[in-house]
This record gives sequence, structure tokens and C-alpha cells, in this order.
Amino acid sequence: MKDAAFALRVDAGGYALLRDGEVVAALPGGPAMLLGGAPDRATEAHVEAAIERAEDWLMPGSKSWQGLPLQVHDAAGRLRGRLGAGALLGPQQVKAAFSRAWDDVAFGRPLDPALLADLVLLRELVHHGAVPRVALD
Repeated sequence: MKDAAFALRVDAGGYALLRDGEVVAALPGGPAMLLGGAPDRATEAHVEAAIERAEDWLMPGSKSWQGLPLQVHDAAGRLRGRLGAGALLGPQQVKAAFSRAWDDVAFGRPLDPALLADLVLLRELVHHGAVPRVALD
């Protein structure tokens, strides 16, 4: 994993935000923490609560990464499975991926709750950090 100016690490231990290779914020438990547990099937209420938790976690440091591209190190493989390994995504593509996941939840289609949490966090990072692009590895 190479150091990027701004990075998100997604692994079995949770989420970590890195600036210049140093962890600046960690969220142990990752998806379960964002979703308020580990529901078998997330509801719209779970998604709304996950958005609030993600914002609470991200907002204190969001000014420090405004406008920086984001490198996502997806050791868990969930985002790569949904969005493609090596994907380079713009803000609209990230928002569209989140919208598709929201639709899955709203219409009761099966969706891995951990993937849903990953997409919520990625969308909030892009939205609140004005991230111009996301590179996924």
C-alpha cells in the first residue's frame, strides 16, 4: 500500500483515515459501528443513522482534506467487488453507487450490510470533503 496524501483504509478491523501515511482517525468495528450493530438486512432507518454516524466521525477533520483526491485501500474487498478493482471514480459515480445501494435497501433487495456501510462512508467522504476523485485498490 503506497502512501497517498489522503487515504481510507477498509479492513477487518474497521476504517482508518490517513493523511500522508499517518492515521488521523480510526473507527474500530467499521460497518457494525456505522450501522449501529450488524443487521442481517438494513432498513432505511439504518442507512439514515449510518449517515449521521459517518458525519459525526468525519466532520471534525473534514476541512483538512477538502479537495484532495482519495485513495481507498480496500483490504476487505467489498468496494472492489461492487465498483471494480482499480476503479477511478468521480463524485457523481460515488453518489450513483450509493443511490443504487439505497434503492436496494428501499425495495428490500439483498445487500451486504457491510458493503452498504462502506458506500455510506465513501459517499460522505466525497460529499463533505469535496473529494474530486476516488482511486480504489
